[in-house]
Amino acid sequence: MARLFIFAVGGTGARVLRSLTMLLAAGMRLPDCDQVIPVLVDPDTQNGDVTRTVDLLKRYKRIHDALYQDGQHPKNEGFFGQDLTTLAQLNTSGVEGLRDSFVYDFGGINQSFKDFMHYNETSVETRGLLDLLFTPDSLNASLDLGFRGSPNVGSVVLNSLVQAKEMRYLAQSLNSDDRVFFISSIFGGTGAAGFPLLVKNLRDPGVDLPQPSVRAAVPAGALVLLPYFKLQQPSAEEKKNGQDFIDSNTFITKTKTALSYYAEHLEGIESMYYLGDQAGQPLPNNPGRAEQRNQAHLMEVLGALAIQHFLGQPASQLDRGNPAYHEFGLKSDAPTVDFGQFSLAQRREVARPMIQFHYFARYFRQHLLEEKSAPLYKGGKLGQHLPASTGPLADLTDFFTEYESWLRELGVNERRFAALHPEETDFNKMVADKIISTGFFNKGLTDDVLRAELNDAVGKTNLDNPDSARALRWLVEAFNTATEKVVDSKLQYS
Repeated sequence: MARLFIFAVGGTGARVLRSLTMLLAAGMRLPDCDQVIPVLVDPDTQNGDVTRTVDLLKRYKRIHDALYQDGQHPKNEGFFGQDLTTLAQLNTSGVEGLRDSFVYDFGGINQSFKDFMHYNETSVETRGLLDLLFTPDSLNASLDLGFRGSPNVGSVVLNSLVQAKEMRYLAQSLNSDDRVFFISSIFGGTGAAGFPLLVKNLRDPGVDLPQPSVRAAVPAGALVLLPYFKLQQPSAEEKKNGQDFIDSNTFITKTKTALSYYAEHLEGIESMYYLGDQAGQPLPNNPGRAEQRNQAHLMEVLGALAIQHFLGQPASQLDRGNPAYHEFGLKSDAPTVDFGQFSLAQRREVARPMIQFHYFARYFRQHLLEEKSAPLYKGGKLGQHLPASTGPLADLTDFFTEYESWLRELGVNERRFAALHPEETDFNKMVADKIISTGFFNKGLTDDVLRAELNDAVGKTNLDNPDSARALRWLVEAFNTATEKVVDSKLQYS
């Protein structure tokens, strides 16, 4: 069984994983991948980007498990088809005390970097060296906020933690046909420091981890995010008051330094993916905790596509001695990006599932509860479960709310992803690059047309007192079938 282990490092890693989860919910397929095991790596356990992504992953998993719990339906097909799981649920023996979580356990670091280094207990000479290597701000920084754009701090802390039980469990779980993928920024602190150290521990046969031969052989890819945003700079008064902030003026310098290091020292990656863009308007400068909750960005969507591309590369073409380096190029340098900027293959593999999912979300939220007499609603006994406050149908409702928030966020950056219109109520106008033509005798894709396809999808079948999971499956299967038909017949999308 081929699996993909994803290390999403830092806030940027969490945001890319958020976009990947949305694409997988829409039905984007990952080639030759039966199971995805995402692990978020960030010592800032309260980081808003991380907690939001973890909540989304949990919700996705509950929906997927409810849909496929009886094992009678093909995996990797349709909405929520890709199996996501945690490391703990792989049931690998030999490692005790692993939490059932999508988050790498840093053991609750809540001290300053100075205390972590036992600064006051060292010799005068050692303190002098530390003062030379680290600024006072870095030494006094609280580690439970992450590394706040300081990879030199992160490399010291992470180097003592990367051999934690998560790495041991992963190493013990690896099979020869698995793959590993890393996601990080190159201009921050946690990502820039964590990515090379995780690669080193994966590959190094001298590291005290199981299965060194398997670790050495498993194919690995990495997405590295170059600067694509900048942060507001604090006022002179805020600086005087000692307010925490990240200086985004250093992003380019840090990027150059890290790229130079990667070129000389980074080994063990078969495919590297680089993404970056000109920064737009500065974002709020929140160094960590719940306030660090950035809006979704086009770069994160394109970054998620790197994972699909990596899995689509045959093992015979992955050569660690001659690694491949990839970038993503749009058809034009336009401020607004839609599906027309994608390749034909991506329009088929990515755009179509997203359009179908968008129709599903909009119809569910706009019309479903008003159609209690329709065969879809009556036959599935949906009135017993909708509206839902708990269970898988409540998770589906909440997921659609998160999806529409994500889509709106993508549309407010200076480089906007506006392929789908989140506020549009007319199904004919929801897809930016393909408006459905209408006329006096042709109303195009109306809610009546979609309703008819949904009713055809369920036919005259009636469920007998279904539980919430069976009702969810009924609903999702109907929308899988109906939206595929209208995308072909009405939108005629290719």
